Amino acid sequence: MMKILFVVYDNEGAFNTLPLGACYVAAYLRKHGYKDITFYSQDVYHYPEHHLTAYLNENRFDIVAMGFVAGYHQHRKILRICEAINKSDNRPFLVLAGHGPTPVPEFYIQKTGADAVILGEGEISFLNLVKALENNSSLGTVRGIAYKNGEQCIMNQREMTVKHIDELPEPYLDGLPMEYYINGKFPYHGMKKTDRMMVALSSRGCSYHCNFCQRLEAGYRMRSPEAIVEEIKKYKRDYNISFVIFLCELFMVSEKRAVQLAEAIIRADLNIRYWCTGRVNVATEKGLSLLKRSGCVCIDYGIEQFDNQSLLAMNKNQNEDHIMNAIELTQKAGISVAFNIIWGNKGDTKESLKKSVNLLNRYNDFLQLRVIRPVTPYPGTPLYDECVQSGLLRGPEDFYEKHKNVELLTVNMTEISEDDFYKTLFETNQEIIRNFYNDKLNQDVDSFRQVYFGGEYGYRGARHQ
Repeated sequence: MMKILFVVYDNEGAFNTLPLGACYVAAYLRKHGYKDITFYSQDVYHYPEHHLTAYLNENRFDIVAMGFVAGYHQHRKILRICEAINKSDNRPFLVLAGHGPTPVPEFYIQKTGADAVILGEGEISFLNLVKALENNSSLGTVRGIAYKNGEQCIMNQREMTVKHIDELPEPYLDGLPMEYYINGKFPYHGMKKTDRMMVALSSRGCSYHCNFCQRLEAGYRMRSPEAIVEEIKKYKRDYNISFVIFLCELFMVSEKRAVQLAEAIIRADLNIRYWCTGRVNVATEKGLSLLKRSGCVCIDYGIEQFDNQSLLAMNKNQNEDHIMNAIELTQKAGISVAFNIIWGNKGDTKESLKKSVNLLNRYNDFLQLRVIRPVTPYPGTPLYDECVQSGLLRGPEDFYEKHKNVELLTVNMTEISEDDFYKTLFETNQEIIRNFYNDKLNQDVDSFRQVYFGGEYGYRGARHQ
């Protein structure tokens, strides 16, 4: 039987989230008889790369796999990890997957020496790849992969997606240090210090086509509310969770869907609080009221810009009226709004940025520090394709040479000079950051006033906050 190792890379930040993609793929493999699965949790234990080389020398695996996104840090981290794998005496068959390698598999096979890349959704393609390797079959028969054949990269036909995602087994969590993830204090609105948190998916994909967003697969597929409820019940039984982060790209796709999910959670009396994603153009008073009753404490709408011309240019399919209406209805319902604002998309101007900052200042509840970042044309997005066609980028190698930090321009798609762009962005973020910390300062000072002079005995001090 094949021995499979999933490497969970270290994001080297303050927080690491559960590797949900790998957990789903591992569960699918186990369902089909492949039980010998191990997680290498670099994210939790912060092992240096040479530790992985030694680990592979001491433990034999047939396949080692990693999924990752297309960020600058992830790209450089995966190069170092692959180098460590390639140095091992018992080097397994190396597989890459996720949003990073899917759009540019030939590039990643060449850069890392990987043997194969899973193209898009992983469950079916990875299972069939494992079977082919076990049976010494031709990799040319495995749909949904690109693979190395000598000096060539062979691109096979894409695999069909799982049509009914309720049929997928629940994520496989054994072998992971779950207390680390459950007690992880992520900077999400509404979480308490005592919350035990779990991540979950209500759907896969998105029904919109923003020019800066990368999709592993086309289309939008929903899990049934009943399946979601049963999964959360299991997490409550097994881990005593109190907070759920729905990491799906689009939880609140319509009023009908929001009502269905909220009513199912209410009927089941789950007694949880949760964070989710939504669309401002589908926000309604009825849907938001039910979401609040079911435990929703924050909706991340992906506002991006508060300017009709900018929203049109990024194909956002929403406008200023949608945004104002959704924010006011959401806050009226007692739910926080997460403000995501990006700047530097084609057509963006200083005026569009100012309008977006004014929106943030008007409705900011200061539950979370928000900053504004330049938009990044990641490989696999329509924006990346436009940058390549216009000559702003020459391909993935050029992209990763230029993409050095999420706070910096990868390419300048505006008519503003780079120096002026950074000066404007610096002044804007300086204002946002100062407003945030001034609010925290005022809150702490007022808390001391209340405990000293107002009889507020529940306050436990600024250091406990």
